Amino acid sequence: MALDEPKETDNVYEVEGIKVLFNKENSLYTRGFVIDFRNSIFGKRFSVEQLYSTGGSCR
Repeated sequence: MALDEPKETDNVYEVEGIKVLFNKENSLYTRGFVIDFRNSIFGKRFSVEQLYSTGGSCR
């Protein structure tokens, strides 16, 4: 993961003041994913979850 400035090849999303950049070419592979920031007794972290099941196979 890198911190970078947006490029023409990026999709830029902003949620609650935080910008997230995804390369447009890879957006097909990230569709249905949820990125969440968690602050718990175990520490602070980002989690990435897939909303849609792929049925146990790579597509």
